[in-house]
This record gives sequence, structure tokens and C-alpha cells, in this order.
Amino acid sequence: MRAGNTTPNGGVYIAMRHLGAGNVAQKFPGMVKRCSDCGFDLAGGQVEVVPTAHYLMGGVVVDVDTRTDLPGLYVAGEDAGGAHGANRLGGNGVANSTVYGGIAGDVMASEVFKQQSWQEPDKEIVEHEIEHALSPFRKKAGDINSIRDRLMDVMWDQVGVLRNEQELRQGLRQLQNLNQELLGSGLADENRVFNLSWHDWLNLRNQIEMSEVIASAALARENSRGAHYRQDFTDTGSLQDSYFTIAQLERGELKVNRQAVDFSIVKPGESLLEDDPLVVSSADGANND
Repeated sequence: MRAGNTTPNGGVYIAMRHLGAGNVAQKFPGMVKRCSDCGFDLAGGQVEVVPTAHYLMGGVVVDVDTRTDLPGLYVAGEDAGGAHGANRLGGNGVANSTVYGGIAGDVMASEVFKQQSWQEPDKEIVEHEIEHALSPFRKKAGDINSIRDRLMDVMWDQVGVLRNEQELRQGLRQLQNLNQELLGSGLADENRVFNLSWHDWLNLRNQIEMSEVIASAALARENSRGAHYRQDFTDTGSLQDSYFTIAQLERGELKVNRQAVDFSIVKPGESLLEDDPLVVSSADGANND
């Protein structure tokens, strides 16, 4: 696709008819119907497709009991980071929600009983967030839809499936410009009751901030693993020296750091399964990556 070898709409074709149209219709009825609703025959014909971002392999940093650094805040499900490493396999999102959701419920219930008093909110933070939320009402109306469209273009063109330093730095500059443009844009409707444009403005601010986190983390990680691929750093790097990428906001500035993976249960090249044919024995050498 990057070389221009695409379908008329800029994608590529997928065909499954070699598996048997009846078999495909039986195995993938939902996808066959969805494609049919859009005018495509997945079972017996061909469908135009493009890659897309399916999942964010990260989230809020939590411990094994779903606690965060903020007392009283627990995170479970796809908002939590660290459970899947470089790539989340299909279907594991259900385990994210059910397993860690159950853990979060148990931990929260037990710790509420231990709490002796209510914690007073930080009034300065509350007032700051109110000011942030109301700021678009005090500015001249802007084109939020245009900013959102350009944000999607930046994230696809500069921070997409294939990444390199030059394009990531270009993307970060464009994201900063979009953020400034949004902060200078207001709303035409001053009504605060069910104002969907207000919701869009607040959501777009969050989307731009998270896009900066993604681009900055991708720039800092100079290797290629899972869903992250750097054209200028194609090697996976040392698995024994694996680390998490930690992004934090410090005094209004985004900082990206590393945290080493603690291989306390199983190490690279080892397995919890007995007689696993893919395991390299430690007797065969220490370098198992």
C-alpha cells in the first residue's frame, strides 16, 4: 500500500473462497453478514481491506490487584496496562475485563472497610479541571471536525503501522500544532445541557493528548516487537533486558521513561508448560532470545 499498489479505494483485497464459500459462511457468519450489508461477498468474492489500530497495548499503570498510584483509584479491563506485553492476542480483552474486574471488585470492597475517614478532595485540582472544561465557552467557535480529521491523518501517516524517527518527530510537531489550535477554538452553542459539541471538544483534547503519548512512546522504543514496528530499528532487541515504556506528565511536560520487566515467574526461553518443544533448555546456553 505504501508503494502505491492498492485497490481503487487505497486498500488491498482479501479473498477466502479457496476455503469453500459454504465453509466460510458457516465459520464466520457475523463477518460474512457484515460484509454483505456493505455490498461485499466475503465467502465467495473479494473484499477491500486496510490495516487499522485494533487495540492500545497499554493503559494506566496498575499492580496485580488493580491499584494505581492514586489512592482510591482502581483500574481493570482495557484501560489497564501491562497485562499483555507487546501484543494482545484476540479474545484476551474478555479476560482483561472478567478476571481483573473481579479482582478489582474484591480489593475495593475489602479496602473500603479498612478506610477510617473520607479523603477531602484537592480543591485546587477541582477548580483547575472546571476551568479546563469550561474554557471552550469563552472562545470564538472553531472547526472541531476539521481538527479531528487532521488528527486521524497524522496518526495514520506519521504514527501508523510502519514507524521511523523522522515521521514520528513530524507527527509530534503536527500534534502540538493541533493541540494549540484546539485550545484556541471555542463552541458556537453556549448551552451546557446535553451539548454534544462540548463533549466532542473535551474528547478531542483527550485524543490529542493520548496521540502524543503514543507517538512519544513509539519514538523512545528503538526496537520492534508485537504491534510496534520501527523501520529504522527492526530488531527485537535483548528479551532478557525487556522493559515497559512509562509515560508521565510532569509539571505539564510529557516524560517517557523505562521500567525493567521482572521475570520472577518465567524467563525468556522458558515455559510453565511441561515438555514444551519450543523451550530452549538453560543447559543449551544462556542466550535464549
